[in-house]
Amino acid sequence: MREQVLVALVTLGTLAWMARPLLGRPRELKGPGDDRRTADLLEEKQSVYRSIMDLELDHEMGKMGNEDYRQLRQQSKAEALGIIRELEGDASEETGQATLEEEIRAARARLRKK
Repeated sequence: MREQVLVALVTLGTLAWMARPLLGRPRELKGPGDDRRTADLLEEKQSVYRSIMDLELDHEMGKMGNEDYRQLRQQSKAEALGIIRELEGDASEETGQATLEEEIRAARARLRKK
């Protein structure tokens, strides 16, 4: 059962990631390639944050076991930290972790207001 849930989550995540360019609004960024890369990284970071919050919701609802939740959340956090490091340059591990946790809290607060 755990494997089926894990496979389903990975499959859904992959499909969502692949469909994102097709479903997103077209962007027209003018300027150097750095601006485009920064915008892409910010968008990717938000996508990872949404994935983390979806994982949390699935775990809270009992759709996912503790071990699967911890493993997938750790992978998502590592991905988000990589993005933060790329956006902020050589940010330290502690700075990246603090930024990540703060931004996830802010995203949760925004969702609760809706």
